[in-house]
Amino acid sequence: MQGINRLAWGPAGDQAAAFGIDLVQLDYLLSLTPSERLKRHEQALDLVNAVRKAGIRLYGFDPRSTGSPDQP
Repeated sequence: MQGINRLAWGPAGDQAAAFGIDLVQLDYLLSLTPSERLKRHEQALDLVNAVRKAGIRLYGFDPRSTGSPDQP
């Protein structure tokens, strides 16, 4: 990954960096094509679903449901 070009972001970039926004990561994400962004999103969604299923297997219920573990 290349370094950030601070001049390209201007004063707003300086303020964002001071606030803690990772401009290098933002530059990288903006360099992706829409299909690359979609692929990354799908990978993240697959991970979330796998972790959710693992939690259900471990605890025996989905904690997002409104009922208690004994009452669905």
